[in-house]
Amino acid sequence: MSKKVKKIILFVITLLVMLSIFNFSSHTGTESSGLSLKVTRFISRIIFRGYGGMTPAEQLFIVNGLHHFVRKLAHFSIYAALGLAVYLFLDLWDIRPMKTLLISWAFCSLYACTDEFHQSLTPGRAMQFRDVLIDSAGSFCGCIAAIVLIAVVLYITDTAKRKPS
Repeated sequence: MSKKVKKIILFVITLLVMLSIFNFSSHTGTESSGLSLKVTRFISRIIFRGYGGMTPAEQLFIVNGLHHFVRKLAHFSIYAALGLAVYLFLDLWDIRPMKTLLISWAFCSLYACTDEFHQSLTPGRAMQFRDVLIDSAGSFCGCIAAIVLIAVVLYITDTAKRKPS
């Protein structure tokens, strides 16, 4: 696959992740909470044996305990995906790895700031600096994951080239 095609694909993936973030931030507070509660209930069914047989009060206790964590994990995860996509896209431009890391992380952190501002304009939502920190941490981890992924691919490719036929 040519470098140009890779750039286009990674650019589109980056835009799709950014649009997903924008879409999630466009949900009202009630819609956002309802969606994350569905995810929290789903996760609760998976990790707590016998969840379905618990009383509604017991289920509510578990869901309430996990809900905040699930919401913050969602922030972290979607920004990790953004950091991964942005780093992989910028890596194709032959920029030094440390500079690629800093540019990718700065871009994602700036997007996190604009996302929180966007949320503040949405009914029932608020701008939270803590979320910017969580988003930035997620994007940094996504960038690190991209570096590891590139290193693994290069190692496998190099090993395959050296293997005697």
